[in-house]
Amino acid sequence: MAVEEVDVTGTERLKEDIAYIRAAAERSENVHVPAHYLLWAGICLCGFALIDFADSGRWIAAYWMVAGPVGFGLSGWLGARASRLAGQSDPEKNKRWRLHWLAFMAAGVLGLGLVAAGQLTWAGFSSLWPLLMALTYFQAGVHMERRLLPIGLMLGIGYLVTLFVPDYGFTMAGVLVAAALTAQAFLGAPTRAPAS
Repeated sequence: MAVEEVDVTGTERLKEDIAYIRAAAERSENVHVPAHYLLWAGICLCGFALIDFADSGRWIAAYWMVAGPVGFGLSGWLGARASRLAGQSDPEKNKRWRLHWLAFMAAGVLGLGLVAAGQLTWAGFSSLWPLLMALTYFQAGVHMERRLLPIGLMLGIGYLVTLFVPDYGFTMAGVLVAAALTAQAFLGAPTRAPAS
């Protein structure tokens, strides 16, 4: 009876190939960038509180006209940098993210039409933004990045707070949103067992 020889080098090569594929698949998930969350936590906290404390709507508009695009640009840069450092490059996914957030901003700006037509007050327009943000974060959580789901839920609660809490409702909503974003910055990193 002949004993079959086992091709040890072939088995080892197969294990290495499987480990490489596994590592590539793990890297293909969204890169966790805590700075994204912390950036938007600061922007939202200041911007929401400004609604309660600003004497003029001009300050609020000026803040968001600067903070929104600057935050968008910084987010894009942070994401591109993190993807490059992780060895990932997915232009199609990056395009989907950009379009997702641009659609949010466009919907908010189009809400000005409701104010211009007299169908919505400026106070209502201020509350429209947290509602749009809640929807946008929640949809991003469903379709692209699960970490955004709790932020979307917290924004939904914040939206309700802006409607039903007369004093400092926007500040409270800003604190809720900033807390959710900050929590995801530190708790949202995926945990993985080391590759064997």
